[in-house]
Amino acid sequence: MSRHIPLYGAPNFRDFGGYRTGDGRRRVKYGRLFRAGHLADLNQTDVALLANLGITHLYDFRRSFEQAHKPNHPSVLAAIDHVIHLDITPGNQTGSLEIVTQADSLPSDSHAFMCDINRELVWSHKAAFKQVFEGLLADPEATILVHCAAGKDRTGFAAAVVLLALGVELDQVMEDYAMTGRYFIPHEQIPMLREKYGFDGVPDAVLEPIVATRPEYLQAAIDAMLAHSGSVDQYLMDAFGVGSAERQRLQEWLTEAL
Repeated sequence: MSRHIPLYGAPNFRDFGGYRTGDGRRRVKYGRLFRAGHLADLNQTDVALLANLGITHLYDFRRSFEQAHKPNHPSVLAAIDHVIHLDITPGNQTGSLEIVTQADSLPSDSHAFMCDINRELVWSHKAAFKQVFEGLLADPEATILVHCAAGKDRTGFAAAVVLLALGVELDQVMEDYAMTGRYFIPHEQIPMLREKYGFDGVPDAVLEPIVATRPEYLQAAIDAMLAHSGSVDQYLMDAFGVGSAERQRLQEWLTEAL
C-alpha cells in the first residue's frame, strides 16, 4: 500500500506504489510514483530527503494564483529535470468557490460542488493529465511527483488514473485516495482556506466539505469516466491515448512480479 513519507513541510507526501494488480501477480513498484500537496514549506531536512528520491518529472496542477501564493521550494525545483506546470482550475464549469461565499450556502452545497469538480477533471482537463502519461511512456526510468495545493483532488485523480492504468483494482485506488484524510486534517485546514480565499464569515460547516477527503468525490470522477466512455479502460484510451499496448509498457516498467 501507499507509503507515507513524513516531511515537516509537506505532511501529505506519499509514495503510491505497493498496490497489487487485479490478477494478484504483480505489485506497483515503490520509488517511482509520488504524490503530495504544495512544497512551499519544506525545511532543509525535507529538501535533502527529496533529493534522494530521484524524481525526474514534477507535475504541478496548481493554477498560477496558487503557485504565486505558495511557491515550491526552489532547491527542489532545481534538482528535477522536468518541471511541468499544468494550471488546472477546478470549478471552471461550476462557478468556482463562489458557492461558499453566499450567505445562504449549506454544507450540502459544498459537498455537491466537490463532486462536480471531480467530474469536471474527467471531462474538461484530459489534456493536462495526458501529459503525466506522456512523461511515463517516454522514459522507462521516469520517476514522477504529481501534486496540487493539498494533494487531494487534482492529485488524487492523477494518482487514480495511473494506478488504474497499471491494473490496480478500484477498491485499492479508493484506499489510496482516502489516505489523504489521515494527513490533510479538515479542522487544521479551514483557517488556511479562509486566509487563502478570504472566506471570513463563512461557517466552518460550509468549508469543511471542501477540505474533507470523501470517497464520494473520487467516485463522482469514476462515474463520469463511465458516462464519458462506457468503461474505465476505454476512458484511459479516449482521454489519454493509453490502450492495451501502452498499459503493457507501463506495467512492465512500473510493476514487479510477486
